[in-house]
Formats: sequence, structure tokens, C-alpha cells
Amino acid sequence: MTQGNPILQNYRWRILYPCIWMLIILIQAGVVYGFNPIAFWLALADAAVFNLLFACGALVLWYPVRFGSWTAKNRYNNIATYSLLAGILVTGWMFAGHQIMSLFYLNISYLLFLKTSTGWRIIEGLLFYTIIILSYSQYVHHACLSEEIQSLRQTLEKQAGALKRVAVKDRREIHVIPIEEIDYLEACGDYVRLHTAKGVFFKENTMKFFEEKLPSLQFIRIHRSFIVNVHQVAKIELYEKESYRLYLKNGKTLKASGAGYKLLKQAIQ
Repeated sequence: MTQGNPILQNYRWRILYPCIWMLIILIQAGVVYGFNPIAFWLALADAAVFNLLFACGALVLWYPVRFGSWTAKNRYNNIATYSLLAGILVTGWMFAGHQIMSLFYLNISYLLFLKTSTGWRIIEGLLFYTIIILSYSQYVHHACLSEEIQSLRQTLEKQAGALKRVAVKDRREIHVIPIEEIDYLEACGDYVRLHTAKGVFFKENTMKFFEEKLPSLQFIRIHRSFIVNVHQVAKIELYEKESYRLYLKNGKTLKASGAGYKLLKQAIQ
């Protein structure tokens, strides 16, 4: 998912976004002019300044939504954060709008209107804020969902072409080993040791080959020397800094690097 604001990166939205705000400006100017004793051009200037300021601020709101994490663990913290952000944005927006309009337009009727408009502007600002935050959140949700679906599709395609069994030669015999029977694989020079409950078998292939061909959700390369069947892992514990020990169901113990541990943890979860 893109890190930049989708409104700025999408050609259609770069046109539609300002059009939406221009429509809001015209509607608000008409309402203000109809219910207040001020000139239409003042009502139009007021609507333009306040709404264009909010439109610019709304673009910045993308970043807390994009990089926030709406998990159950920190949901309440995020609600507090977004509530605080709403207060800061609306307060700053109101202050900037008032300063600009009172600096350039000294009409007494307008200044009186500006003073008495605070209440409904706060409501308007909070409404805009809520709509924008929800819109960004929906976009992030759908984008993440699309990425997960794409990732799952790629994984399934890879799994469809994955190895289902391995044929190994032992003297004059050829053993066909279903991958479910492999506990782990171990690098051994130009060969790879396949450790199973029935014994250890040698295969003239590289670890890279098995890493790419075995089902990636079941077999994880935990170390440059080991690929483990996650179904055989009984326990994991920290051994040294960035180093872990894996205890398998068959009683064997394997080393795992920090990167391998992270991959294994993701696969197990």
C-alpha cells in the first residue's frame, strides 16, 4: 500500500477533491448569505477561506490513519489520540480562519457574524474531520485487504507447485518420502540431510532448492543450515542474543537465527 496520500497520487482524485470542496464552498456561501445580513462576496470569501484551510489540513490527516494501528490492543489509545488530533485540528483551523478574515475584512456586520459563527463552525469542523478520518480508514482497510488477498493468492499458487514428496536413493533402493514425514532438513556440503522418523536420508540438492520448492507455510528456513517442519516444533526458547533453540517433538534440538525465528513465529501464528 502506498505511503503517500492517495488523493495526491490518484489523477481522478486530484481533480475530484478540489471540485468537492468548491461545491461545499458555494453551498455554504449561499446558506450564510441567505441567513445573515452580509454581502454575498463576503459570504463567498468566508466560505472559501475556511473550507480551503480545512481541505489542506485534511490532506495531512492521511498520515496518522495510514501509520496508525487499529488493533484491539491499542484501540482505546487510538481513540484518545484521534480525539486529541480533532481538537488540535479544529482549534487551529478556527484560529487561522478568524485571523485571516478579521485581518482583511473589517466590515462590522461581518465581524459580528464571525464572532457568532463559532458554535456551528466547530460542529462543521468535527463533521468534516469524522468523514475524512472514516474515508481514509476505509481506504486503508480495503488496501490492506487487497494486499492480503494478493499475498494469499501468490502463496496458494506457490503451494500448488510445491513438492509433495521427495525421492531419495539409498544404495540400490529408492525411497519416496512424503514431505509430511520430514522433521527437518540439514545442510551437509553438496547434500541435504532429510531427517525423518524412519531415518536420515541424503539428497543431492541445495538448501536453496528445498527452501523454494517445499510448502512455505509448513517448512521454514530457521538457519542457514536448517529448514524445519513447523508441525514438528514443540518449544522455542531464547538461547543467546538473536539466537534461539528449537525443541522438536522427536527430542532433537536445532539452532535458529533471529530472522529465522521471526519467520517461524509468523508461520505458527
